[in-house]
Parts: sequence; C-alpha cells; structure tokens
Amino acid sequence: MKISNAASKILIVLIIALLAYTLWSGLSGKGGVETPSQLVGRPAPEFALKSFDGDEVKLSDFRGKTLLVNFWASWCHPCREEAPALEKTYMSLSGRQVEFIGINIMDDRKSAEEYIKSFGGTFVNIYDPENRVHLDYGVGGVPETFFVNPEGIITGKHRGPLTEKMIMSYIEKATLYNGQSPGIENQ
Repeated sequence: MKISNAASKILIVLIIALLAYTLWSGLSGKGGVETPSQLVGRPAPEFALKSFDGDEVKLSDFRGKTLLVNFWASWCHPCREEAPALEKTYMSLSGRQVEFIGINIMDDRKSAEEYIKSFGGTFVNIYDPENRVHLDYGVGGVPETFFVNPEGIITGKHRGPLTEKMIMSYIEKATLYNGQSPGIENQ
C-alpha cells in the first residue's frame, strides 16, 4: 500500500505537533503530578543562600518544622498560576510549625523581585544566582515542589502547579511521615 505525498506530509506534521505538545507540557508543568524522586525518604539536601531581603537562609535553620520547598521562575506561567495558592495557604498556616521556602532559579534578580511583589511574597524566597540548588534536588523544570518533614526527610515531590487542597494534603502527609503526631498542630 502506497501513501500519497500529501498524506505523508500531513502525517509528518501531526507527529511533529504531538512531539512539540509533549515537550511543551513536560517543560511547562501542565498536568502536574506527584513525581517519583530518588530523594523521597532521604534527607533534603542542605543549602545556604541569601534571601531577597539579604538574610542568609539555610535549610537546617528550619529543622523541627514541616517544609514546602518550591522551585520557581518569574517567566514560568504555571508558577504564576500557583503563586496565589501558595500565598493563601501559607497565610492560612500562620503560627503553625510549617514554613514555605521559594527558590528562584534560572532567572534575573530584578524580574524575580517584581514577581514576588506582585504575589505577596510573605514567605521566605531565596535567589540561587549560580543555579546549583535545583541540581542537588534533581529539578527538571518549574514549578517543582518538595515536602520535607520536621526531621528534614523529603516526603514528597510534585511537578507542576499546586492548588490549596493539594498543598494541604502534602503538608499533612509530611507532618505525619515517620510517626509524627496527627494533624498540623499549633505551636
């Protein structure tokens, strides 16, 4: 059976379009999912970087708290989609033993500062000018978020934008991981 020249061109265009869509959805974080990671169940890699406020931030400074560590960039549309949910959820957890850390990667500082101002930025956001921390965490794109229990063990990883409900579910799992007391306790 012989395929006509026009049919073969259409087939090639369809294959290219499918490959382009697959690549776009993987890089943009669309269809976010809990993502397997070799780091789940292991200690979160330590880092020491400056916040946008100029303070040194070390992961170990947060030991004893459940953490959300979110990798983002100002040019990332899915990051912009999830930013309001991160801010709102962080504010709802105020006063509890939960902290959020945003790590800006592959970005210029000025654009990142404008992004933080536009979304509230009440939780700690740090700038990784040498783009090293995301390599330690195995980040393949933004947004990617890690959840860390109070002992510093990574309990989950999510690729793509998060909703408030998803954030709360991951926080609950991280808090309970390794026999932690039920629920998010006020402290």
